[in-house]
Amino acid sequence: MKVFIVGANFGNKGAQSMLFTTVAEIRRRCPEAEFVFAHSQNFPVLNDNFTFTEVFYNCKLLDVKANGRINFRYNNRARFEETVAAIKNSDLVIDISGFALGSKWGAKSSFNYLNHIKLARSFNVPIILFPQSFGGFEFGDAQKFLDDEIRSAMTYPAKIFARERDGLIPLQQKYGLKNVALHPDLVLSSEIVNPAEIFKVPPKNSVPKVSQDSCVGIVPNLRSFDRGKPWQALQIFYETINFLLRQKKHVYLFRHSAEDILPCAWLKKLFANEKRVTLWQNDFSCFEYDEVCRQFDFLIVGRFHGIVHAYKNNIPCILFGWAVKYRELAQLMYQSQYIFDITAPNVDIREIFSAIRDMADNLDLNKKILRERLAQVQKRSSCFDEAAKILNAGRSSQ
Repeated sequence: MKVFIVGANFGNKGAQSMLFTTVAEIRRRCPEAEFVFAHSQNFPVLNDNFTFTEVFYNCKLLDVKANGRINFRYNNRARFEETVAAIKNSDLVIDISGFALGSKWGAKSSFNYLNHIKLARSFNVPIILFPQSFGGFEFGDAQKFLDDEIRSAMTYPAKIFARERDGLIPLQQKYGLKNVALHPDLVLSSEIVNPAEIFKVPPKNSVPKVSQDSCVGIVPNLRSFDRGKPWQALQIFYETINFLLRQKKHVYLFRHSAEDILPCAWLKKLFANEKRVTLWQNDFSCFEYDEVCRQFDFLIVGRFHGIVHAYKNNIPCILFGWAVKYRELAQLMYQSQYIFDITAPNVDIREIFSAIRDMADNLDLNKKILRERLAQVQKRSSCFDEAAKILNAGRSSQ
């Protein structure tokens, strides 16, 4: 059994966690499965300690024609031929892009996204699109062309799992797709991943410890600053931290994505002489991030998978998010009263303060809610079982 995974990368902890989760969950169902991690870097990104292999793959650099012919837009054709051979020898292709098909990325990027579906189809290899965001679908001058491309390519996957209703509805109604279903985020849908399922020799976590009780972790998102007015986001974080200090909390700043060290550093600079505000500069792995989460009463988080990992560890969050995926995640976990779009022009800081008070007063209740909702989500999740069904069907037919 060979599984070819596209859409994964090591660029942030969310993408890393999606890759690790996919490998671990399918391996639990199909222990003999072998995995190829396909990425777009021009250099190796893995070391020999992982239990899967890698190949170079960039759907932007190839064009799959309707007749299955592949045109290469890259001078090192040999590397693409190695990748094509890996796909041809696979029993299943799984896409875990997170969010790649939609007008936010432009017509060209959305067209390129469809290439790996067309590539799988050209070799008659099944493909599943694991839970991810889709849309919007307003492509301007390229509308008719992209509409036709989407309708053609997206009928091929054995299953398309839309992470939000906001993406599910247009795929069903606008494009008439029958192979699409609503499904929670794949990381949220899984059990905790054991590093032994990913590494030949699991590395030891290196995690600093909080030095006192009553601690709140803050995990900002750099995108919160460049989507809206940077000074507004900075002001909201500044006032939020001051409020936490007045509530006798100790505050720890740390990152979920590498680039988020910038807002962490900006915020610490505003509290340079405040010993109750600590900056951790560590670039935690997703396994280390799990361990970090569990040290706090609750978190204030701006990264989607930073929230997902907190929820999986039964740690409630104040969500600073603007996109639909944040709202639907909060609704799914019965936490809608704790989400705020700090990029909006009309943010009332008093509402954030009120939510923090409510969170502090209802920690045990929120943990109970998260524990129960997580069990329900995982029980209903089916994307991993769908992949295992295809793999087992392929094995039985051999």
